[in-house]
Amino acid sequence: MRKLLSTLLLMAVLAACSAPPPLAPELRELLDRINDVRASGTTCKQGGEHFMPPVDPLRENELLNRAAQWHAEDMNAAGVFSHNTPVGAVHFAPGTTPGERILDVGYLAAAIAEDIAEGYATPQDVLDGWLASTAGHCEALMSATYRDAGLGHSGVYWVLDLAAPQ
Repeated sequence: MRKLLSTLLLMAVLAACSAPPPLAPELRELLDRINDVRASGTTCKQGGEHFMPPVDPLRENELLNRAAQWHAEDMNAAGVFSHNTPVGAVHFAPGTTPGERILDVGYLAAAIAEDIAEGYATPQDVLDGWLASTAGHCEALMSATYRDAGLGHSGVYWVLDLAAPQ
């Protein structure tokens, strides 16, 4: 009986230790705001203004959260804003692409996109920057192709990893 209780206790401790941390409040807010925009549709500005119709909400994915958070931490550690992992990173090898990072954390994707931001103070500021961007950020976060999302924030760096599972 004592051995069984010890084994059950050990299993509970291991499960608790391996569980990912909850999404930070500012990242939860950002995901909620993104999904609000996805629910209503929006006008994107790349290639001339055009309306992107409503699409289904993004689902939070723990693996994508890890890829996004680690990339935000890597950019913060190196002080470099880039889609490719910079020299001085602490999680991924320098030069690693968004697709490679997503695969490295174990997510098998049929399609991926990444939005990054630097220097914004609030989740609303980040979202406003992506929606006003002419670099395709708005189209990526409004694309029905992507169903899963992961978010990261470290220092002045924000990351949104979008993916569709295989």
